[in-house]
Amino acid sequence: MKTVKLNYCGMGDDFDETQNLIYDILKLQGFDVQISDDPDYLICNFSEDDHYPYCGKPQVRIMHSGENYIPDFNLIDYSICPYPIQFGDRNFYLPTCVWPRNHWQSLPEKPRNRETAEALLKQKEYFANFIAGHESEFNIRGDFFKKLCGYKRVESPGSYLNNMPDGKVVSFENESKVDFQRKCKFTLCFESTNHYGFVTEKIMDAFYADTIPVYYGSPTVTEIFNRRAFINVADYPSFDAAIEEIIRLDQDDEAYMEMLSQPILVDPDYPKRLEEELGAYIRHIFDQPLEQAYRRSRVYHPKKIDDYLARSVDTETLTMGNLMTRMKDKIVGKLHK
Repeated sequence: MKTVKLNYCGMGDDFDETQNLIYDILKLQGFDVQISDDPDYLICNFSEDDHYPYCGKPQVRIMHSGENYIPDFNLIDYSICPYPIQFGDRNFYLPTCVWPRNHWQSLPEKPRNRETAEALLKQKEYFANFIAGHESEFNIRGDFFKKLCGYKRVESPGSYLNNMPDGKVVSFENESKVDFQRKCKFTLCFESTNHYGFVTEKIMDAFYADTIPVYYGSPTVTEIFNRRAFINVADYPSFDAAIEEIIRLDQDDEAYMEMLSQPILVDPDYPKRLEEELGAYIRHIFDQPLEQAYRRSRVYHPKKIDDYLARSVDTETLTMGNLMTRMKDKIVGKLHK
């Protein structure tokens, strides 16, 4: 049994070091996983700055992020990210729509037929919903929401553009989001950024909640999800044209049920195959002798960057938070003189 010393950084306050994807896969593969302050492997998300203390040290770095961050292969060896980057054995494309895992894994088993669709339609209380925490690039999601509200009220129980009478806000961290979506005929699921390959949980959650997604985002979405099972706004020449299709389905129960009864995934075996391929990718990294597992350059410019980040831990000159704190201290100090 191979012993693996690893640690994590930048993964968020609620991250569990022993209850996560990479840890679970390593344990299933028979590795002896030890969380160490002096790790041989660092699982990191470069959206945060708590990885700087590890810089300048010779650990193998694996970036794992579900956000729209492009991996910097000057600073990391491998990545698991939501972009289909081809770079030898250094990147694994894991679309963010695989989370929550229990939602994603259930999609191939969901009953999709005329009888089920008719029963679901009878349960719908609302026309549509829009759940977001902030605006998207170029105000696209907010603009579409407002335009669709010109036809019928769209329920918005998110923190952004909330229009609920009691100010109710559903949570992305529990089932309250999909429980509310389940009551709606349509769900607006616009990505925050229109990036190739970046397909998040928004459309997956809509399918899981048995509502018809109205999607805008990556063109690769139709490589994963059946284009006949949702409305892809990018397929229409304008917002108005897409809204006309929503109106048509809203006013034609047979057409609505036809779409609701379509298979969700292009390939129902994709979730299982993706998990197997991810397991093989992780196993490949950790099966190698440690010295052979490195991929990033450790000389010249990459080394200079790494050393600079390591020094910033002591000098406190890199992060905006540190800079603002130091400026505030200076100002307050002058005022008190």
